[in-house]
Amino acid sequence: MTTENRPVRRVTPRNVTLASTLVVAGFAVADLAPVANPLAAPALAAGGEGGEAGEAGIEMSDGPSVFLTQLGYFEGTYRIAATLFLEGNQDAAREHLEMSHHAFYEDIEEALTHYDAPGFSIEADAFLHAIANDAPDADVTATLDALLAALTRTATAAQAPAREQVLAIRNLVALAAAEYEGGVDEGRVEVAIEYRDSWGFLETARHRAQLLADGADANLVKAGRDALEQMDGLEVLYPGLTADTASSDPSSLAGAAAWIEIIALRLR
Repeated sequence: MTTENRPVRRVTPRNVTLASTLVVAGFAVADLAPVANPLAAPALAAGGEGGEAGEAGIEMSDGPSVFLTQLGYFEGTYRIAATLFLEGNQDAAREHLEMSHHAFYEDIEEALTHYDAPGFSIEADAFLHAIANDAPDADVTATLDALLAALTRTATAAQAPAREQVLAIRNLVALAAAEYEGGVDEGRVEVAIEYRDSWGFLETARHRAQLLADGADANLVKAGRDALEQMDGLEVLYPGLTADTASSDPSSLAGAAAWIEIIALRLR
């Protein structure tokens, strides 16, 4: 990872930052000051859109798979924040949203227009308000569910071919491998946000593969099941989102990504 300093862009819709959410929710902004981002926010390898893939050395061709991968940045980050919050780590959840350097709403707006896809700003705003206001767990869960449903509607609008859908899953697992390498050194969690991002990308990939496996398209059902098989057991790499130690051999993540790419290339 590079260490170029850049202002932090929040994982929120345009003009809605976590700091402003805190004010609305009755928090003093000083109670959760923005944290300077020590990490650069590089561009995607394809399309010039914001993200992590280019720096991670992950090749992505133009097409719907890039858009679906972008949406995965958001989904992974929201899943991380919700999980931290529901595990009782509310401050860590807010900090993760402040420090995230992957999912920038302004970067995806052009793609939303291109695919005539519905946005998810209203649902994201509700989720952020729930996190910022220390809402009851049930409310956080409900707003997350609504947000994930909105992201699914957005993804569906791209009408991505089968191969593109599975390639996006591959991209997310490859990103999980890159983030793990950047966050964990010889079994010690050195950069917590990257370790957590790795978990979030993998969970998003697993969720998407499960959706395919539960669907009606026979080819995608098999591809989803095959992808899930490749991800089976990878959860042992993540003893907890706030853990200080993890695996010293995460090579299984890269291996899973390689196999899922083969699964994708078998599809049309």
